Amino acid sequence: MISICIPTYEMHGEGKKFLARNFDMFKKQTFKNFEVVISDNSEDTVIENLCKDSNYQSLNIKYLKSFKRGASINTNNAMKEASGKLIKILHMDDYLSNENSLQDIVDNFKGNWLVTGCGHDRGDGKIIKPHFPTYNKKLYLGKNTIGAPSVLTIKNENPLMFDDILIWLNDCDYYKRYYDKFGKPDILNKVNVVIGIGKHQTTNWLDKKVKKSEYTYVKEKHKNQNVYKNKLLKLFKLW
Repeated sequence: MISICIPTYEMHGEGKKFLARNFDMFKKQTFKNFEVVISDNSEDTVIENLCKDSNYQSLNIKYLKSFKRGASINTNNAMKEASGKLIKILHMDDYLSNENSLQDIVDNFKGNWLVTGCGHDRGDGKIIKPHFPTYNKKLYLGKNTIGAPSVLTIKNENPLMFDDILIWLNDCDYYKRYYDKFGKPDILNKVNVVIGIGKHQTTNWLDKKVKKSEYTYVKEKHKNQNVYKNKLLKLFKLW
């Protein structure tokens, strides 16, 4: 079974629209053995009500309430409740590109992690700018040649969690840690997911200071793991 893990929140009033689009595509999938794990960080009940909608009762939806803000925290919350042998990360404003997307993942998953090609959607339903993943040694510093988290599927055996401190570089840091542990990912050079792009994206409103601090944090984290761990221990003692 595949666990499709989706972190959700209001997304400036557009959350319901994006999630419903995902649910509609899930109903079309040729591969049927999957569950949908929703970790909802919304301050209202719109997402929760959608998960209970009669139109989607055929889907195996597991709804969780997350009381802490942050995409990484929310994603981790969903991953911890995943029951499938594979965990498919999918952000709510992104979506599977076609009815065979899950079957293609199953057919091409060989090792511990897989990344796929993706397209992009500006909100009009047209898939543009296809991207096919490659790995590079400077990826963790922001040179993201793999793609957004929604291109990722991992084996559900003590999976690594996203660093909940990070917002901008959370995927780059995650790919680096998976590479260090398992080597290069399986790569499916086919558009399997579509990334929603527009004003709603977090990266469009992040302050430059946040990006600079994250860059420094990640650079130090992977440059010297022992120094990084010691600094964290000191912080924990202060807290």
